[in-house]
Amino acid sequence: MVLESLYNIKEVRKHPSEIFILGVIGTILAIIISFFLNRGGLFLVFLITLAILPLTIKQLKYEERRYEYDHFWNYLYSLGFFSRHKDLIVDYFCLILGIVLSISVSYLILPTNVSSSIFSDQILTISSITGHATANGIFSKILFNNIGVMVICFAFSLFYSSGAIFLISWNASVLGVVVGQGAKNLMGLPSIPLVLFSYLPHGIFEFSGYILAGIAGGILSIALARHKESRKHFLFVLQDSLLLLAMGIVFIFIGAIIEVMFI
Repeated sequence: MVLESLYNIKEVRKHPSEIFILGVIGTILAIIISFFLNRGGLFLVFLITLAILPLTIKQLKYEERRYEYDHFWNYLYSLGFFSRHKDLIVDYFCLILGIVLSISVSYLILPTNVSSSIFSDQILTISSITGHATANGIFSKILFNNIGVMVICFAFSLFYSSGAIFLISWNASVLGVVVGQGAKNLMGLPSIPLVLFSYLPHGIFEFSGYILAGIAGGILSIALARHKESRKHFLFVLQDSLLLLAMGIVFIFIGAIIEVMFI
């Protein structure tokens, strides 16, 4: 794939901004293709995922090759928990930011009938959420919905390695449309950072939960696939995976509390 060939994994690790650029390019290409094919919604997210997936798989293969060497395991043992996973976490957030900004800008600059068609499923999802904003038990609905997404992210990453990319891209696309709608009601393009910032309090925690669950499933998937690794190495990865999953649940819980406070 052309986009994949433009990126060197080692360089991406040194410069996460390249992941942001990939998210922007992949999203814009997906929007253009969706426009010409007169398709949108989930199809758009599928195209975004298709653009991002090759590099994600490349990253996983890079990690898998490093796991083959004992000196790399010794290196991992010497690092703190956050140091071991910060690179992937930063990469995911850069990717999400690229998708959100691209979609929010596109929503604003495209004609209303075009944006309504391309982002149809996202708009429908937003309408269903806002329509139940005053319903009783909104906290439990938000909490269990987000935990459900997080669990699916974990399962997808466990069984399909980088499968969580689709769900994360979907949620990023919904947030992008929300930001675009908010900016449209204010000053247009200049107000995008302001609107995006207003969603950061709970959005950071929610996406952190999804990202941590995705990483937890991904590293556990690699550990299970490495048949030659020792029991010590496997238990080490399993412990990290469970801790990441537990942290994800805590972040989702905090995000739900903050979201209810702002409704």
